[in-house]
Amino acid sequence: MTMEVKNIKKLGIVALMAGAMLSCKGDEQSPGMEYMPDMYRSPAVEGYWDYAEIQGKYSEDAYNKLFEKYSFAPPAGTIPYAGPHAGKEDMPYEHGAPIGADKTHGLYGVRQDSAGILNAKWDKNPIAFSDEALKDGQVLYERFCSHCHGMEGAGDGAIPGTGKFPAPGAFSGPLKDKTGGEIFYTITYGKGAMGSHASQLNKEERWKVVYYVQKLQGNDPGAETTSDTVAVDQPAVQDDAPIVPEENAHNTH
Repeated sequence: MTMEVKNIKKLGIVALMAGAMLSCKGDEQSPGMEYMPDMYRSPAVEGYWDYAEIQGKYSEDAYNKLFEKYSFAPPAGTIPYAGPHAGKEDMPYEHGAPIGADKTHGLYGVRQDSAGILNAKWDKNPIAFSDEALKDGQVLYERFCSHCHGMEGAGDGAIPGTGKFPAPGAFSGPLKDKTGGEIFYTITYGKGAMGSHASQLNKEERWKVVYYVQKLQGNDPGAETTSDTVAVDQPAVQDDAPIVPEENAHNTH
């Protein structure tokens, strides 16, 4: 047997022994030795929450630290979740989505209401009208709506302009008589080829868009307001309680 063959056999034996050593492990969930595991295995951490447990056991001290250590107040600029029992200052919305919205618009878990759009028709804008609110509504409209409805609300946006999608009616034409409440309802839940924009626009922003759409209709955007208005400099709050089933609302963060 030549020296070269002997060396190959020795290398084979070493490889087998190394493989056996690497395959031996006490934890069946462990892959054994890993090369730089921190590059692809991140720790499982839920921010701001440890379930008041230490190594799987409830601890009174850990529970108390939740209130001492963690911040329950949302950071500035974020939108807090207010829950299904929000007060008037959180602008709750009691109208359910159209029947079948879970199938047509993917709003799974949404409360459906056959009379939702009818009841919403008479809703008044709770945001105090001002030039600033109208200006904000224009910025939001041009950002989230103009690609379909067009810059002037004529239904001639870039998307229907491709010929692949139906053009929405003009605000100065077929949609001229839509009330502010109906416009808000449609923005919230969608209609036809238009999807729900509740995840893109919080309620204050939606009501500001309503003001601008009313301007495009040729109507007086300040005519439909409530006597109990919300100042426009208040922090915007998104509480789409109808989107979250009430029985599961406590699980929503």
